[in-house]
Amino acid sequence: MPTLDELKQFMDDNLVNQQEAIKITHQSKTAFSQSLTTGKIKPFFETGGKGPAKVRLYLRSDLEEYAKNKRVR
Repeated sequence: MPTLDELKQFMDDNLVNQQEAIKITHQSKTAFSQSLTTGKIKPFFETGGKGPAKVRLYLRSDLEEYAKNKRVR
């Protein structure tokens, strides 16, 4: 079982919010939302809140992989 410090370090190193995710994937907010809707990008962690109260965190390595492999139109 990881310690709280180890867990915090993992989160700091590996999890990003939507704004950072959009930068990593080089998408507009609309395109990023569409990628979420179609399941091409999935949150690593998501709270049960609604609207602005909902928290979604994304795994940096998943986003980097997606950015590397996404089709450019």
